[in-house]
Amino acid sequence: MSPSTASTPTASAWWNPTLVDRGYQALVVHGTYPYLWGCNYRYVLDLHREVVHEGDTVLEIGPADGGHLHRVDRDKLDLHLMDTNPDMLKVAGARLARYAPTLHHNDATKPFPMEENSVDVVVLSMVLHCVRGSDLKAKSSVFDHIAGVLRPGGTFAGATVLSHGVRQTALSRAGLKLLNDRGVFDNRGDSLDDLRAALRERFDDVEIDIVGRVALWRGVAR
Repeated sequence: MSPSTASTPTASAWWNPTLVDRGYQALVVHGTYPYLWGCNYRYVLDLHREVVHEGDTVLEIGPADGGHLHRVDRDKLDLHLMDTNPDMLKVAGARLARYAPTLHHNDATKPFPMEENSVDVVVLSMVLHCVRGSDLKAKSSVFDHIAGVLRPGGTFAGATVLSHGVRQTALSRAGLKLLNDRGVFDNRGDSLDDLRAALRERFDDVEIDIVGRVALWRGVAR
């Protein structure tokens, strides 16, 4: 669960800067990740470490508190951060200030304010389940915009909580219902099959790993 770009209005309001700055790691990274979604944060952190390399031009969409890239700790990055909530961008931008990141106040379902073929890596980590849409097909513009800014051979990596195609528990079902009912999530229709189809339609060498209720993926831009 992440304060996300293109999230529902309720999610954007709930994720305020004070909560994210002071409580995001405990509540989400060390809380809902393992206990609701069955995915230790290290799987998500390792995905960042795997795809983000020294000197890369990187776009992270919905960076939350910037904690994962902070831990990756490359010496040099040309870093771009995107979110619909300007306050959240300030929180992440402050944590990652050593990279002098460019902050984009933008909805990921809308065209990106970046040049085509200008980015080496795009990371969409624990965000897609908050994006508005009845299912992943309805969120397909996000994938299109990401494919547009990536250079050929660039990497798209991400993670999301799925409702279908993964093994749910009584606790995860209750968590999904609560978060969707409150408008923090919007993933009642999000399925593994639709995620796989969306990625393979736009990217090459797609790999998807399932950890608990979370799909973690990598794909190569064409």
